[in-house]
Amino acid sequence: MKKRNVIAITLISIGVASIVAAITIVYSFNPLTHNNPVDESLTNFFYNNRSKVFGGIMYIISFLGEALVYIGILLLFYYLYDKKKTYRAMILLVTSTVINVSTKAAFNLDRPETSLQYGHNPEETLFQPADEISSGIPSGHTQMSTTFWGSLMILIRKWWMVVVGLIFAFLIGFSRIALREHWFTDVIMGLGIALIILAVYLLIKDPVENFIDSRTTFVKILLCIAMFIVFAVPVIFLQYNRVENDSELISESLKLITLFTTVSISYAIEGKLVNFHTDIDKWWKYLARILIGAAFFAAFYFSLSELFGLIIINVGWNGIELTLDLIGYAILGPLVILLAPWVMMKLKV
Repeated sequence: MKKRNVIAITLISIGVASIVAAITIVYSFNPLTHNNPVDESLTNFFYNNRSKVFGGIMYIISFLGEALVYIGILLLFYYLYDKKKTYRAMILLVTSTVINVSTKAAFNLDRPETSLQYGHNPEETLFQPADEISSGIPSGHTQMSTTFWGSLMILIRKWWMVVVGLIFAFLIGFSRIALREHWFTDVIMGLGIALIILAVYLLIKDPVENFIDSRTTFVKILLCIAMFIVFAVPVIFLQYNRVENDSELISESLKLITLFTTVSISYAIEGKLVNFHTDIDKWWKYLARILIGAAFFAAFYFSLSELFGLIIINVGWNGIELTLDLIGYAILGPLVILLAPWVMMKLKV
């Protein structure tokens, strides 16, 4: 049996076991109150032993699991390492996001009580995080971080990447329990789903990639549009008539899906328009690419935020904020995949 298949079967086995364990623990008791001894004991332990230093460290680690951080890391890999592998990692990240949002909607179970969470206890709070209002199981941070770092481990296949990936994936999942933002069962279910996503990718990546690579640019663009529909429909449909938290969940998910779609379309035509490469022969060119990429991203993000802020203040339409956000994320795709690399190629860095 191929090594890849052995790894995939192992990941699926661990993933299924984690999901079954989480569901068994939750539904053996009252799932609406999470009054099972495993979740309650761990959450109460970290609440009773809270401290400012530990809470601050866990908050910083947890922040590293935000989508914006992953977008930044992926852009660095795109400009400095391998654009094809970076795009594959993005596919896995967005797929995992859609599955996570859909699964949250399906279970619709609460997180730990707000009074227990980090940020609501003055004696431990170094930072004031935004309130987490989405459903609990499975943990989004855990699932995203495991998918993200796992995909990099699969694609880069270096010992240092394995070490870094395992450390970050573990710490981010652990931080969600330590901050009482999620129950233990939320975290292990997020872990289990991510492992299955990675295993499926290992099994299907070669035939799927060969099929896509052999298509024309026009067909690739059509596939990008089809992927947007496939990703967006379940997010909107499963969230639409649930609870008052739906709008934020839908908004964040759709922004990421929109960005991924325009990145995909830009990536499909990039070879003909820019033909960006990552063959760098001087150390200072790495720095130059980082600065150019950061400048484009920052200029876009902050200037657009200011512009949209003025529009939102002066326009009374309830959907204006989400609409402008989606437009902004749509513009960001060609900006970072086409325009920034074009500038780098013209400057010969």
